[in-house]
Amino acid sequence: MMGHSNANWAGGLRAELLRYFSGYSILGVIAFSALVPWFVANFLGWPDNADELSATENIQAFWALATTIAIVATFAGSYLVTRESYYGTLRRSVVMSGLIHLVAVKYATALVVGLATLAAGIAAWGASVAFTLAPEVRADLISPDSWRALPGVVLASAVGSLWGCSLGWIIQHYYATTIATMLIPLAVELPILANDPDIGRWLPSGALAGIASLPFEGLLPPGPALLVSLAWLLAASAGAVAVLTRKEF
Repeated sequence: MMGHSNANWAGGLRAELLRYFSGYSILGVIAFSALVPWFVANFLGWPDNADELSATENIQAFWALATTIAIVATFAGSYLVTRESYYGTLRRSVVMSGLIHLVAVKYATALVVGLATLAAGIAAWGASVAFTLAPEVRADLISPDSWRALPGVVLASAVGSLWGCSLGWIIQHYYATTIATMLIPLAVELPILANDPDIGRWLPSGALAGIASLPFEGLLPPGPALLVSLAWLLAASAGAVAVLTRKEF
């Protein structure tokens, strides 16, 4: 029984990953994982001012921008649901796998693709920004002190990917979910975080920024920020359960 269950899980996860990485859409996700940090970098003035900053400040700026890849990870988590909704295959997947099994597998896959998105984004963003930095700044960014920021960024992307999967189940519409996972965080939440951190730190993006210990005033410390993120995730998961229990596939 246990072996059969494990085989079902492995097969479901493999099928979801194959579906996600098939086609050209994955290239768009990788491109966004590099473009989003550059978009936010325009507001911070980095790396143009890298030569004027200390090693610590450059490290903080790099990882602050890398944390914005969590927004793309959120979209990636939602895409596992909205892609099937868009192509009309979600009902068939529910019938073949069972709703509970399918939901659980998609959440697990969302975590995997979220972390893969982060890895690809850091590689693409880091490679693109390296050409604009002085050799000594590049050396600072790959020093052991720099990599200490990585766990917080990984955790933020992991939570973001699960949050995105929940939004995908709630909305089940590709374009509307894309707005919720990418446009609203960039166009609404980040400006609020920059101008009114007392409010912004309680928003989903502000909580993820706090998890990663970004060098911005007004953010919650990592522990409380994680609790706020988990509260958002729990609320979204409850919303997903409410939608799925009422929906007829």
